[in-house]
Amino acid sequence: MTPLLPRLTPQDWRRIRRASVFASLADGDFALIAGVPRCDLRQDGQTLFFQDEPAEAFFVVLDGWVVLSRDRSDGTRTVIKIVGPGESFAEAMIAEDARYPVGAEAASPLRVARFETGRLRTLVAATPSLGLSIVSATFRQMQRLVDQIEHLKSWPADRRVAAMILQMCGGEPGPCRFDLPVSQRLIAAKLSITPSTLSRSLKRLETLGVTVDRRSIAIDGTDRLARFAAGKKIDGAPTFSAPDLTKDK
Repeated sequence: MTPLLPRLTPQDWRRIRRASVFASLADGDFALIAGVPRCDLRQDGQTLFFQDEPAEAFFVVLDGWVVLSRDRSDGTRTVIKIVGPGESFAEAMIAEDARYPVGAEAASPLRVARFETGRLRTLVAATPSLGLSIVSATFRQMQRLVDQIEHLKSWPADRRVAAMILQMCGGEPGPCRFDLPVSQRLIAAKLSITPSTLSRSLKRLETLGVTVDRRSIAIDGTDRLARFAAGKKIDGAPTFSAPDLTKDK
């Protein structure tokens, strides 16, 4: 495995620039807000921050995967989101005295760019127009969350799994091969299905060119899978009239 670099590379900066929190900013605003972020490293299983901890930073994933989860009073843990390369998180936590509503843990060897919220608050106070840009970015994040909730409530399990595979392929056309960054149990929790339902869905998606070998997933090409995830009728694809299979029969 290639060692994780404790410094930012040109590729890192391209990922940071495309992250949702920064993507719509003018170049000048981006340079001002981004500043010189710190590059933090974590190993698999290490904590980035705890739930209810003071929100001192927000992050962009450079390499690896992060699991955001929330602990309940009864001791159960709910996976809220799995965040991958190029995605930002915790950016809504810039208000003074804000606390993280979730905990963040590395699901693989991890590199993130860390942006201090105290510095950002100082910038917004000095340049109020930056606040409007941040509000706009936060609104887009909220729209994506609403879309995600809609998918979890209304999409069949196979379609959810297909969309997850495409996301992990990075949206690139053609063949794709990757290892699941976290266990199938966590993937299933993210998709609001059981691990058994996830396994069955992966098996059914073989008709669309998906091959699974433990945590390794290979795809002949993303075109048919993308059309299926978009809700289009595909010859040989799984079809279900029920909205989901969230419980094993």
